[in-house]
Amino acid sequence: MRQAVLMLAPPTSARPPMPPPVAFRCEATAHDLSGTREVLLATYRGRSPRLATRWLRAQAYRLARLLSPDPEAVFLQDTSLVTTQPDVPRPDGELRAWADNDQAYEHALRALATGRAFVFTVTDYDARYSLRVYPLPTRRPALPQAPVPSGCPPHSSTGKGRHRRPRGRRTP
Repeated sequence: MRQAVLMLAPPTSARPPMPPPVAFRCEATAHDLSGTREVLLATYRGRSPRLATRWLRAQAYRLARLLSPDPEAVFLQDTSLVTTQPDVPRPDGELRAWADNDQAYEHALRALATGRAFVFTVTDYDARYSLRVYPLPTRRPALPQAPVPSGCPPHSSTGKGRHRRPRGRRTP
């Protein structure tokens, strides 16, 4: 005698599943603190949440290097540098800390995987820097075709209809 096995389908979610976005719009921007100007520093179109999150991490490192370059850099050799106080805002430190934190990376990845936008912002004395990723809208699926009634013949090309004249010289 064989034993009967009862198999149940997994429960379905109350929300319809969200189709994954086609792509993600990634931006690095700088804003003045008055909110009147915005400068687009870099853009990227990521094809997956992971690629978009990798871009975010790379841009955080890049922006941190730009905000706090190495004092030994060639372009700073002829410049007088001033040591800052410890209470000065350091957005480069916040950017590096975020980029080095694996939990922050996973948080951004999960947010993008669920179709939500992700924004990371740091502020300096005179500017606000943002790393943003937005899911781009998906294309709507094609509508299902109406069934063809059994009495209708399918459309076929009969060779009749409007045709263009062949191009070429016209003879009068």
